[in-house]
Amino acid sequence: MKTLAKRVLRGGSTFFRRLIPLRGRRRIVAWLGRHAWIPYRDVVSIELLRDFAEREPNEAHRFLWAHHLAYAESYEVERRFGADRINETRHMLFADLRAYLMDQGVDPAVDIRSVFEVGCSLGYLLRHLETTMFTSATSIEGVDIDRYAIEQGSAHLGVLGSKVNLRTFDIADLETALSGRTVDVILCLGVLLYLPQADAHEVVRAILRHTGVVAAFAGLAHPTRDNATLHASVIRDRDATFIHDIDEMVNDGGGSVAWRRWEGPRLVDGNTVYFVFARPSTR
Repeated sequence: MKTLAKRVLRGGSTFFRRLIPLRGRRRIVAWLGRHAWIPYRDVVSIELLRDFAEREPNEAHRFLWAHHLAYAESYEVERRFGADRINETRHMLFADLRAYLMDQGVDPAVDIRSVFEVGCSLGYLLRHLETTMFTSATSIEGVDIDRYAIEQGSAHLGVLGSKVNLRTFDIADLETALSGRTVDVILCLGVLLYLPQADAHEVVRAILRHTGVVAAFAGLAHPTRDNATLHASVIRDRDATFIHDIDEMVNDGGGSVAWRRWEGPRLVDGNTVYFVFARPSTR
C-alpha cells in the first residue's frame, strides 16, 4: 500500500513540476517543511524539486536540509539519541578514531580538550562522544544549516545537562563559525557528499586550517574502485549526491592522510564505508 501511495505521489509531483514554476514549487516545499504531520512529505518534496536537484544539486540539497526535509526529516530527537540508535558505520569510525589516537600516544579521554562537528544535525554524535570518548573535553561544538535540528537538539541537550553547544551555520560560512580557533578534533561525517567537488575542497581546506590533532571525514565509497584513484568526483544517480576523493582533497588542502578505510561495495546499515583521518595543515 505504501509503495502504491508513493508511486501515485511521484506521478502527481511530476505533473505539478510541469505546471508550476520552480519558485512556486520551492514555496510549496518550504510550507511542507513546517508541517511534519503531512504523510510522505519527503517523497513529495524530493519529486517536486527533482529537476532542480538534477540541474543544481548543491543548491537543492542545501534547500532541503535548511527546511528539515528529505534526508533531514529522519533526524528527530527520539530517533537519533542513544548508542543503539547510532548507525553502525559511525560506531566503526569512532572505534577506528580511538585506536588511531591511542597509537599516536593521545588518550582521547584525557588529552582531547576540544571537539567540533561540521554538519552536526541534532548533536547526537557529539553527545555520544562527550560521554564515551572525549570525556575531558571542555569545548564540544557543532554547526548545521538545519535550524529545526539545532533548536530541537539544543533543547534536548540542555535537559541532559550536556556541554555540547550547537549553532546554525551554513557550511559556506565555516571559517566564520571556527573564528580563528584551533580545535583538537574536527569531524565531518556524511557532509561532503552534498557538496560539488570545488566546494568540498574548500571545506576540507578550511577544516585542516583549524585542526590541532586530527580531522575525521566520512564520505560515500565508490562501489568499484578506491576513491583515491578517482580523477574527478562522481555524481550518484539515485540521489544526486557526490562521491569524492577525500584523500586528494586532504593532500591538496595542505594536510596529510594519517589513516584511511575504504570498503567499496560493502553496505553497513545501508551505508558505504570510506573514512579518512587527516593530520592538520602545515600551511
